[in-house]
Amino acid sequence: MAVLERMRAQFDALPPAERKVARRLMVDTPVAGLQTIAQLAAECGVSGPTVLRLVSRLGFEHYAAFQAALRGELEERLASTLSRSRLDGSVPVDEDFLAGFAGLAQEALTGTLAQVPRGDFEALAYALADPAHRVVLAGGRLTQALAAYLAQHLRAMRPGVDLLAGAGSAWADTLVDFRKGDLMLLFDIRRYDPALEALSRKAAQHRLTLCLITDQWLSPIAPLGRLVLVGRSSAAAGWGSKLPLFVLVEALIARVHQLRGAHSTGRLALIDEWGGA
Repeated sequence: MAVLERMRAQFDALPPAERKVARRLMVDTPVAGLQTIAQLAAECGVSGPTVLRLVSRLGFEHYAAFQAALRGELEERLASTLSRSRLDGSVPVDEDFLAGFAGLAQEALTGTLAQVPRGDFEALAYALADPAHRVVLAGGRLTQALAAYLAQHLRAMRPGVDLLAGAGSAWADTLVDFRKGDLMLLFDIRRYDPALEALSRKAAQHRLTLCLITDQWLSPIAPLGRLVLVGRSSAAAGWGSKLPLFVLVEALIARVHQLRGAHSTGRLALIDEWGGA
């Protein structure tokens, strides 16, 4: 079984610290695993022994054997990539652009949905569906639109949903009413937003449940996140597509609607009634 498949199979059962390492390896395979133990541990905010425990749990006798397996898989992947002539992840100039773009987008979507831990996805969907705690969302320059899109749909299905917009100095009026256990969901991709990182640290101090949707390079917020979902950015035509992130949002909307059931349907009917007044 490939290294990545082993991690996916065991991810939901891993201890929290090992999950941080596995998540990093899953979203940046094999590069993250070709670092030294100390480098990988520092990136994940864990100790070296935690990295070694994960490697042992995956069935490798030592870290060198783990890295050898990664290098072998990388060689196979490079051979396949060379045969397809897609070294830079962009649509070849002599190819039907739309067909090539569709192929690259499909690869990014398949890669994203395959590596999302089902337990983390379900846990986030259940948390978003639960009206017992409030939810606040925020994004960066390129992801605020995703946060706003999800917030709009959540408001249609449940009460207690806020969106942080504008400058960070304006957020306090909304955040002052949030309490321990309320949910903060942030969207942060390269180039990562320092204001969101500062906000995440405040959220941790106030004991909010911090969740994150990010890209495969992982936002600096990731070590603080209770739940982290990763969308693989596609480099079609040299432009980082946010389609995988959007699909994650759509999947969350569909799952929350399913979980809310009749409550969601009844709320939507009331919204329509007020809208037609």
